[in-house]
Amino acid sequence: MMKLRSFMTIVAITTIVAACSADSLDPAPSPDLRTGTKGSDTAIVSPGPGTPQPLPPVVSSFNLSGVVSGMDAGTDTTKQSPLPNAGVTLVKVAGVDGDTLKPSVTVAHTTTDAGGAYRLENLPPAYYRIDYSAPAGSPFSDRSWGTGPARATEITINIALQRKP
Repeated sequence: MMKLRSFMTIVAITTIVAACSADSLDPAPSPDLRTGTKGSDTAIVSPGPGTPQPLPPVVSSFNLSGVVSGMDAGTDTTKQSPLPNAGVTLVKVAGVDGDTLKPSVTVAHTTTDAGGAYRLENLPPAYYRIDYSAPAGSPFSDRSWGTGPARATEITINIALQRKP
């Protein structure tokens, strides 16, 4: 009895598949632009591998700005408040060609204004680590970020510092 049921299932599936030919589907499958198969919906045909878009050139100098925020208390990490007096230190870690600097070189330092904003100007192209340090006595942890080499004259990095555990 078990073999008969399996056979009947296979026959049923085969019948369903045979009944669902390309001409009986509504809407019919997308047209294949290479073979001319008919259909009524829109085809998305990939042209295949192509030449990737070239990257813009590295700029001779750039400005870095943004806002440092602190995550508000609670579980909603989207609630953030600007963080005044946070430290922002830009450290050059490698040249444009990727040659690592040992030791790394501190290029600039600033603190955020009352609205948590910072700006560093006329920076040379390189790979940088940006160290964000919370104000002394605040409930926030320090954080680092990386950027470079810049391919635009204005780079904006907004960052939120997490609360200490």
